[in-house]
Amino acid sequence: MRHTAGRAVLQVHPTRLCNLRCLHCYSSSGPDVAEAVPIGVLAAVVGDAAGLGYDVLSVSGGEPFLYPELPALLRAARDAGMRTTVTTNAVALTQRRIGLVRGLVDLVAVSLDGDQATHDRIRDRAGSFDKALAGIRRLTEAGIPVGVITTLTQGNATQLGEVALAASRSGALLLQVHPLEPEGAASRRMAGERPDAVELAYAAVELGRIAEEHGLAVQLDAVPRTVLARRPEAFMAAPVPRRVPLGRWLTPLVIEANGAAVPVSYGFDRRYGLGNVHDRSLAELAGDWDAAPFQDLCRSTWQRLVDGRTGPLIPWYGHLVRASRAARTANAEN
Repeated sequence: MRHTAGRAVLQVHPTRLCNLRCLHCYSSSGPDVAEAVPIGVLAAVVGDAAGLGYDVLSVSGGEPFLYPELPALLRAARDAGMRTTVTTNAVALTQRRIGLVRGLVDLVAVSLDGDQATHDRIRDRAGSFDKALAGIRRLTEAGIPVGVITTLTQGNATQLGEVALAASRSGALLLQVHPLEPEGAASRRMAGERPDAVELAYAAVELGRIAEEHGLAVQLDAVPRTVLARRPEAFMAAPVPRRVPLGRWLTPLVIEANGAAVPVSYGFDRRYGLGNVHDRSLAELAGDWDAAPFQDLCRSTWQRLVDGRTGPLIPWYGHLVRASRAARTANAEN
């Protein structure tokens, strides 16, 4: 999951290897993509991140359960005093794999992207929906808390009730809804399916009903414009005093499967990145990072959204990623 409320998140993508090739995959992962970061490098990253104030390790992918050293990565985070989450498609969740992480993970987030037909279409594999539900049941039977994360597209908000029912019956405790962004494979295979303001509003109403009817904790990765305007510091749009630890103001900090350390999201424009953890330690990268261009981008994006007409609910991270790309395009045209 993208973030844990009130905490500083280190989001790690240890591998792009995956047993599926989803239409909406932001990292363009798949069965034939072997890119990965060695555990020795990631263990050092986790230790440095804890020193920078990060207290949650969020592992995504690719498919994290196909990373052989996932238990070691989670153990390194626990040893550093961090909480841990893992996001999975749950298709490969055997009892053995679950047993290897039991006691090392605080929450497993299972991707469930609409009703059975929609989910299997996005996963590009029939039967994926049923396997995901089976994975949720195995996790809950093992005593591991489970959340469901749903990618909101232009057209699946009406399916959130069905997702919630299936999730709660399988034992999930949380439903998080994240608006689709046209990144990676999605830019080619799901073009035009990013949800508009009406779809976001409908999703918010549905989540309110779901919370009451199913007893699930719910979260929509979009903020009301009024909240955005009132709290610029929560969106990295207010000045940061010098020498404030990175984890106090930047979340998430992302480590991609090629070792790139970037703010906010996988694929964030490299001009705003910290560098690569294959070349130098995360502590060194953070100490030498010129954060001013990124902070300027946050402030200008925040101002544009507060002043603009983008609807009452704003997916902040998505707008920020697109703004980073737009800045590069504008510079190239000039």
